[in-house]
Amino acid sequence: MPVVLLHAGVADHRMWQPQMRAVARHFDVIAPDMRGFGRSELPPGHWSPIGDVLGLIDHLRLKPVHLVGCSMGGGVAIDFAIEHGERISKLVLVGPGVGGIEFGPKYPELFAEADAADKAGDHNAIVEADAHLWLDGPRRRPGYVKDPIRKLFFEMDSNFESDWDSAPMDPISPPAAERLHEITAPTLVIVGDEDAPPIFDAVELIMEKVPHARKAVIHDAAHLPNLEHPDEFNRIVLEFLAES
Repeated sequence: MPVVLLHAGVADHRMWQPQMRAVARHFDVIAPDMRGFGRSELPPGHWSPIGDVLGLIDHLRLKPVHLVGCSMGGGVAIDFAIEHGERISKLVLVGPGVGGIEFGPKYPELFAEADAADKAGDHNAIVEADAHLWLDGPRRRPGYVKDPIRKLFFEMDSNFESDWDSAPMDPISPPAAERLHEITAPTLVIVGDEDAPPIFDAVELIMEKVPHARKAVIHDAAHLPNLEHPDEFNRIVLEFLAES
């Protein structure tokens, strides 16, 4: 059965490098760049992330797939599971976002550094702020995660030239936060214990609302636990996918 990997908003398909070989021993693996990330360009107008996932699955003529999404990709995976549940077998959510939940207002201090860098137009400072929040985690010191992971993060988190205002993503309606109970696929939520507080809020909501969801916590890991502890991450995911 194929496994589709959807990347985080601070990354592109390369974030799944540690999973490619391990997962491919057991499944066909597809790891696309979402529009505006990596090698993929934005369209000239509105677009639908779940429409793209559906189009990819249809184009490749795939039967139900296992869908794995991290952060923004986790939010897309949730939306897809709500709208097209018949097209997936199992759902793995890694530090996921949830449509309909705004992170910024509740935790303005977490985003203050990135917001200041953005207003100043300082791309290097934006990536540094993103790296501290999402790669290191807000409770660990800046620079905690070292090369080669850090170098890869700085290469991936570089989609500043994309004109997002001219190519807005079409959300599902009502948003996922109100519809999590509609998810029918077996669901595994993976979260690093050093991730940011908004992610813990999202995970708590998922665990409360998604039927039969289970959670795995990876210690000493922030928002990209698959990069920090790939062997543990791969084991957890493969064991879940192998269950009958």
